[in-house]
Amino acid sequence: MSFYTVSAGALNGLMLGGLYACMALGLSMVFGVMRFVNVAHGELLVLAAFLSFVFSTAFGLHPFIVVLILIPILFVFGYVVQRVLINPLMSAGLEPSLLTAFGLSIIAQNLFVEIWGGNTKSLNNNFSEMNVTLLGIDVPMLYVISFFVGIIVTLGVHLFITRTYTGRAIRAATQDAATAMVMGINVNRIYAITAAIGAATAALGGTLIGMTFSFTPTTGFPWLLKGFVVVVLGGMGNIFGTLAGGLLLGLSEGIGAAFVGTGYRDMVGFVIFLLVLMFRPNGLFGLKGSE
Repeated sequence: MSFYTVSAGALNGLMLGGLYACMALGLSMVFGVMRFVNVAHGELLVLAAFLSFVFSTAFGLHPFIVVLILIPILFVFGYVVQRVLINPLMSAGLEPSLLTAFGLSIIAQNLFVEIWGGNTKSLNNNFSEMNVTLLGIDVPMLYVISFFVGIIVTLGVHLFITRTYTGRAIRAATQDAATAMVMGINVNRIYAITAAIGAATAALGGTLIGMTFSFTPTTGFPWLLKGFVVVVLGGMGNIFGTLAGGLLLGLSEGIGAAFVGTGYRDMVGFVIFLLVLMFRPNGLFGLKGSE
């Protein structure tokens, strides 16, 4: 095993980690605020990929242009689903909302098959065949773009949470929902806004997935599992931890693939996931008790 091979795997994996962080950010936010594991998050990613495919094919738009249309669409979609379907069940405990999310996931997968069929699709773009040379190593352009998009989106969400009134209300609802309600904060609305932001980030994550990889109606589940790995590594609900978890997962997969082959790169991530659950269940950057 040459040093160049390991270095190339590490650098490519690190760049891809930005995509991992971007696609898992919404999952982490929803859990951090509501303690609700949105198992339908993978289907949001696939929905974004399919809608991007439709707009790109029908109007000849580049996926990066289409995503500017998808972000507000999925924002509204996430808000409505949370406000109408999930919020009324939150007071009944975790099980009803979790089962509803499972049901939505199954319904979405079947709708995707009925509407778009079961064939594998990908988003055509002019970056897919381009490489960038970094430190003497060829890296796919889309990996580099994903890396910077992941950083920018994470910083943007962090600034929104820390610098705006709505962001402060979200943090208040996260720390103590009952006290936040007494102080005049509409917690149900805050939950819906949080879900909407999560869906908006999924629009970007799903588009990047569609541009970088192929996708099918059932692709959401593997990406959901990978999202769990990212948020557990970084600490559930920790925004910068999600970025760190994505980069760490990508780096680990890249190095692992260099040693054991690309066919086992997913196994490397899940092994790390199990080790973190065993020895640090609150995540590398999570607060004690978040497990």
